[in-house]
Amino acid sequence: MAIVDRSNRNQKLQILLPLYIYPNWYEKDKYVWRQVIFAAKKVQIVAIINPKNGPNNGPPNTDYQQGIQDLHQAGVKIIGYVPSNYAKRDLQAVKADIDLYIKHFKIDGIFIDEAANTQDKLNYYQQLYQYIKSHSAIYQAIINPGINVAESYISKSVADTTVIFENYQKAWTNYQPPAYTKKYSSQHFAVLVHSTANRQMMKRIIDRAAKYKFGYIYVTNDSTDTANHNPWDSLPEYWQAQVNYIQKLNAAK
Repeated sequence: MAIVDRSNRNQKLQILLPLYIYPNWYEKDKYVWRQVIFAAKKVQIVAIINPKNGPNNGPPNTDYQQGIQDLHQAGVKIIGYVPSNYAKRDLQAVKADIDLYIKHFKIDGIFIDEAANTQDKLNYYQQLYQYIKSHSAIYQAIINPGINVAESYISKSVADTTVIFENYQKAWTNYQPPAYTKKYSSQHFAVLVHSTANRQMMKRIIDRAAKYKFGYIYVTNDSTDTANHNPWDSLPEYWQAQVNYIQKLNAAK
């Protein structure tokens, strides 16, 4: 069973960062991971790394080795990206990706993307959760349906954290989290919002996420409407403002 926490509602807000950016540490002025390293001094960051739609079938190259080392030294938690194709991907293939991360990457957990959200797929993700925890109980298991899930995804052993919103800023405006979220620790819930034009909108999104007791947040002006349709391959123009604002909210708790 997931831990029900009705009393501790003031946990610090963290950034769940899809860091789908190559670690070009050798180009000091273009090394985006460096901005993440500096930000980690102010806010806890959980960074999802994604070499090539997963661990790229092997150990990290020297650039990823350097980048991972840099992040760890700054106190950033590193999570390995694994796709599940909405529970259609063969479980053994998913487990093989998990094994590669655990064996060759210095990670703190696994991010299962393209997650289903319905009751009939629950067992698939329970098996993955148990597999991750069988390697180490301290690994953080995160799943990303990107939409609201059946409560059993939270009440049973399916994930430590679930992304229940991943969408455009305009969709966030009318979004309502499930009523059951009030029963659980904020650390069970994450939100990822893209296509957010400016820092004023960014702050409003973070305020609303804090009101709903989400434990993890990330907001970006990058968008699926770009040429590569990837909203997670750059940091937002207001990255530092976002970090500073979350730090300010956390200090007020």
